[in-house]
Amino acid sequence: IMEANKQTKAAKLGRKIDNPLSRDDLLRMESLAFHSISCAYELLIKRQAMDSRFQTISSSTRVAALFTRIVLQQSVDTVSLLARMDTNQKVRVTWLLCLLYILQEGPDAFIRDELRRFCNNNQIIDFVHLLKLASSSCQHFIPSDEALPVMCAKEMTQEAFNCLSASIILLIDECFDVVSQDEQELEKLGKCVFDLLLNILSTPQSSVTLLRTLGGSAHALDKFGVRMFLNAASNRLQDWGRIILTMMNSTELSVRSMAVDFLVSLLGYIYHEDGSIDSFSLCMLSVMPEVVAREIALFSVSGLITFMEEAEASLWPLRRALADVEETNPFDDDRVDQQLLPSLTTLCRTGQAIIDGVLVELRLRGSTPFDLVEITKAQRSGPATGFHHSRNMSPKTVFDADEESVLEAATFFSHETSLIQKLRWLYTLRDLHAAKGQWAEVAESLILCAHSLIKSMDHLQNLWKPSRFDLWNDYQRSPWLSSVGLPDGGGNVAVMDFANAFLERDVLIHKQKNVLDSQQHVSVECVCSTLINVINQVEAAYDKEGGMEDLACFHLEELLSMINVTVTDERKQFHSDAQAALRRVRASICSKLAIFSERDAGNFFAANQHQVKNTAQAYVRVILHGNKPERFKESTTIPTFFEWDMPSICRVPRPVLVAAGSIEHKESWEEFICQTFAKPLVEALSSDNASNPIVLITRGSLDATNDETKTYITIMLVQKKISIKSRKFFVRRGYDGSITEYTVAHKVPHALSRQRSLITSEIKMNGQR
Repeated sequence: IMEANKQTKAAKLGRKIDNPLSRDDLLRMESLAFHSISCAYELLIKRQAMDSRFQTISSSTRVAALFTRIVLQQSVDTVSLLARMDTNQKVRVTWLLCLLYILQEGPDAFIRDELRRFCNNNQIIDFVHLLKLASSSCQHFIPSDEALPVMCAKEMTQEAFNCLSASIILLIDECFDVVSQDEQELEKLGKCVFDLLLNILSTPQSSVTLLRTLGGSAHALDKFGVRMFLNAASNRLQDWGRIILTMMNSTELSVRSMAVDFLVSLLGYIYHEDGSIDSFSLCMLSVMPEVVAREIALFSVSGLITFMEEAEASLWPLRRALADVEETNPFDDDRVDQQLLPSLTTLCRTGQAIIDGVLVELRLRGSTPFDLVEITKAQRSGPATGFHHSRNMSPKTVFDADEESVLEAATFFSHETSLIQKLRWLYTLRDLHAAKGQWAEVAESLILCAHSLIKSMDHLQNLWKPSRFDLWNDYQRSPWLSSVGLPDGGGNVAVMDFANAFLERDVLIHKQKNVLDSQQHVSVECVCSTLINVINQVEAAYDKEGGMEDLACFHLEELLSMINVTVTDERKQFHSDAQAALRRVRASICSKLAIFSERDAGNFFAANQHQVKNTAQAYVRVILHGNKPERFKESTTIPTFFEWDMPSICRVPRPVLVAAGSIEHKESWEEFICQTFAKPLVEALSSDNASNPIVLITRGSLDATNDETKTYITIMLVQKKISIKSRKFFVRRGYDGSITEYTVAHKVPHALSRQRSLITSEIKMNGQR
């Protein structure tokens, strides 16, 4: 083979060849070479490894020692030839199996001596490349319908990858000190080693193999240091985030624990090196939706998920692992600095919120039974174009803190570096409110989008977005992908279509295709087009809610002021197309502002009782107390929003007001607002436990609340402080004339439809204190 290669090169360069070989000679030599390799395979593996006479450690080591040096040397010398062969080519597979057997059974002293020789001859990089070739070929051993040149049982597959992991650890121990004298060579070695570890971890392995490889990764991180790891990983840092999150969702406790340990070490080292983990957190949390979706899809194509509840349960290991990372104690673990804890808490809690956000998107676009194809189509529909694709939310989710989780996910990302990720979650929050009929909150979510878009115009060159992971998509680099799922489950194509739909949401409006490629920056014109579309959606949302013209004018005036500052700032040198786009945005805001101003003036002169009752400015105070149901005692998929025995202020959406107004009644209209608003809460609690009595208490009710066997829902209409937006609410008690004041965290209306009361104050009237 080597002689044929030499002759081919000489012919291409036009050199004269002495005694050239004929085609028959080349074929004969190739046949001789293959039979020689086959003989080595027969002697080493099929004969010695399976012969009962040579199963003792001393016997197998003695046999392997006969071939150790020659196999290692010849393998490194021919690595370029092996690299050009197909991954499942019979010569390559047979040769590499012999190499792995030598690395597993050969004398440790012989192998270490050869590794040192490779270092001295500058061949150590070729040896690592050889191990990577072996990893690619061994992926064909993972069960599939593919016919292989050699028969490999499951145990042999595991041993092959175990041998690769052990060889990496041995290489690091033996070669690091030798190579460290040359900084450039050390950096090359580190890049090759981390790339090989990532390659192995990306394949489905047994828990033993994953433990060894994660251990090898931790060992390499300790030896090479975090600075070399970051330099070697470069843009693959996001891929390491994918792999770590995947390992943290393993059903094996040992693998999860090792992944958590590796992540804590990595975060601790990064913090000590850079003083911050923000860059790694951005990479990790940006790819988390893809990882979460891929984990769900893998279970689905394997026939393990039929309903939404099963998809939610498949993510419990990842939730538990994130909680373990958050619970890291710097007093017990010297890898974690005390100052790192706030950043660690933010990372883990945002991770939990992103998991909640993916589940919310599945609820909005899912189907029963669980259908990957239908959800993928719904998820890929452009979220920037409107909010008409959302489904109505299930009544069972009425207590979930879904709005809070999605907003927390959006809040983590900054308009300076991650505008696309931030808009993605704000659009999800918009769709969630639209599904609930909360159009004022839809508008508030879109206003947050508009603010982010305007503020991002100074930082468009700094925006970053994740790219696809080639080892999860490229069948040539990852042959094992053909073995994913059941035969009729859609395979890896269905899995990655589903996962990529959650990774790459088209949140910006642009005229040219591929404008968001990783090599291109988002343009000002693209941002302006998206901003105009957002403003149009704001108008539509306020139209659906009705009666909030003053709030709409307040927000539009705020946006107009921000745009004027951007346009008139002489320090910002926008080109002519960008300036024209900014002027179009300003014109759009002015036109919407004129519409709402005229409408507000008309409402002022034509106001009547019916219009007042149908305004959106109605709020209630909700308190749950008494016998606590099971859903408030145990962990739920998405955390529960309402705290037991604590007041919460909720905005009453327009559909509830219309429903309450349509009922003919003799009692107060306020009473029916409370009853209509409480109806889904009562139904949700009753569905959890039909035997548990639910008692609704409104302003006009006189029921006692001292029965510990009953669950009480106390709802009362409250008054917002007279202003466009406020954090204070009041309720007057009729029997003594005193006033209770509730203060929430954010001024309402807000992107959240409900907020807990942070401060409750009692104000005595008539001179009483």
